[in-house]
Amino acid sequence: MIEGTQLAALVASKVCHDLVEPMNAIIQGMELLRDGDASTKADAMNLVDQGVAKAWAKLDFFRFAVGGALVEGEGELDEARQVAERLYGALRPELVWSAPAVTLPKAATRVVVNLLMIANECLPRGGKVELTAGAGGEITVTATGPRAALRPATAAALRGETPADGYNGPVVQPLLTGILARQAGVELFTRESEEKVELIARAAAIRLAA
Repeated sequence: MIEGTQLAALVASKVCHDLVEPMNAIIQGMELLRDGDASTKADAMNLVDQGVAKAWAKLDFFRFAVGGALVEGEGELDEARQVAERLYGALRPELVWSAPAVTLPKAATRVVVNLLMIANECLPRGGKVELTAGAGGEITVTATGPRAALRPATAAALRGETPADGYNGPVVQPLLTGILARQAGVELFTRESEEKVELIARAAAIRLAA
């Protein structure tokens, strides 16, 4: 079983890794502004704008999905919508939010947001991620696209099992998601079919709003 200090180190490493790309774009844009001429100014500003938007989206995501993971009480699933839409505005897949109004523990909301990030990682060539909810206390995140697949290590980490290759960068998100789900009393299930991966969160406390 992974220790708390090891998990904290893995999460910190994950955050740093995910910020490398947008920070590189910002740095490249600033270098163009400093060393380029008038003809490169538009490209430089575009790089800076894209980098800032992506970095802010990912920081906002981690603040919500990790920093607020232990918040108690109930909330609405829509509280996560703005965070999710901002995140997917910086990612390749399209996000389709098809869930009705849902009431659930705030800790369970964090689980769902983490599932949205995992769904993105199931789509190496882009595609669509759709969030739905129905009776029976289920919220489903469906990733559809070319070569959509759930890595065995990701599935193992979601179940709380030690992946064959141990704990490394790619399993941090599902590992944390599985821990948060068990703390929140949320069961996680996965289903796969051709070019489709379904990530399902189920709990009696997840209810369609009246």
